[in-house]
Amino acid sequence: MRIKVDRRVPTAIALTALVAATGGAAAALAAKPIKGATYKGKILRASNVTYPISFKVSENGKRVSKFALSNGYPVYCQGGGFGAVQPASGTITKHGTFKVKLPIYFAPVHEHQGFVIITGSFAKHSKESGKVRTDFTHSNSCNGTSSYTAKG
Repeated sequence: MRIKVDRRVPTAIALTALVAATGGAAAALAAKPIKGATYKGKILRASNVTYPISFKVSENGKRVSKFALSNGYPVYCQGGGFGAVQPASGTITKHGTFKVKLPIYFAPVHEHQGFVIITGSFAKHSKESGKVRTDFTHSNSCNGTSSYTAKG
């Protein structure tokens, strides 16, 4: 007994693969940052608590730097005396993503307290979004993660 295969099935599979491959390529092309742009946005700590964030993309579009957290960064516990964020930069991957660890330094006692870790992803229409995570070395209860969005 012979089973007859409809020619439309392999064609449909091939077209589906082509669309998936093309869509992936289009997304990769859309994920490029604007070279030399400053991206500005907000970190959303809670429904009514936000912090401004900004950073600069290098002229060649391969690095991010000059992160500014002008009103501080999210902390997930009570108290104070948290250090200031120090400068750092990171590489933008070919997929339009980055990860930067900004050291937290408390000057009065000359102590490194941990990091503010920013992971981001560039998207279409000058948009960018990601996560901001605090990672305190000696205060694990103060650690947490918030999302942010920015536009170039």
